[in-house]
Amino acid sequence: MSDLAGDGGPEGGFDRSVAQTLSRGIRVLEVLAETGQPLTAQQIASRLKLSRPIVYRLLKTLEYHQLLGTPTRDGHFELGLGLLSLTRNVKRDLRQTAFPVVRDLAERLGTTAVLGLADGDEVVYVLAVEAELARMAVRSREGARRPMDSTSGLALRMTLPARADDDAELRLARSRGFAARDRVMEYQATAISAPVPDHAGPSRVCVTVLFPTVIADVEEKGPLVMEAARRLAAMVPAGIR
Repeated sequence: MSDLAGDGGPEGGFDRSVAQTLSRGIRVLEVLAETGQPLTAQQIASRLKLSRPIVYRLLKTLEYHQLLGTPTRDGHFELGLGLLSLTRNVKRDLRQTAFPVVRDLAERLGTTAVLGLADGDEVVYVLAVEAELARMAVRSREGARRPMDSTSGLALRMTLPARADDDAELRLARSRGFAARDRVMEYQATAISAPVPDHAGPSRVCVTVLFPTVIADVEEKGPLVMEAARRLAAMVPAGIR
């Protein structure tokens, strides 16, 4: 991508320094979009051939405007959900596209189903659907945030490269193809979550079902959640996955 700073000058009402900063900020977003995974400031600086202090200032500005998610504890940055608010059609299309699958899952299991997106060290619920005839349901609002140690976060961590120090719960989730727990937000209840497959790398999207009580047939319901995740993989916009 050419640098916008060369396209005009102050005499024409065009501030080269502002244009260069804007161009560099856009390039940071492009690098993160192309790699499809979180990067450190140094990794971004190396790709853009810029100094780390310059890149770090760009990152903090983009984070302030929510174009980047909150950096992880080890200093990795990724695209933020603020990009969706800039293009309302993308957010609307994501919700409209995913809604039939999430609703079908909720109705089949008679409970609440949610679509989650990774945002830094949290998972944001961007869509929540409650089964129409559910006798009881876990109330989950859109925009709610859950930590990465939640069931939804566990589903996303399943797609990270395996490590020698992975705990037994993570290894079990990988072997099953879904994550499941009998505790939801400090209550005795069941959550089952599956990552939406992403061929480019670790998943940033998951679908989760929430039951208001502890259920005994997790092994039968888990594959239904996985099936919904596979259906969503062909529907979720590439820039989000």
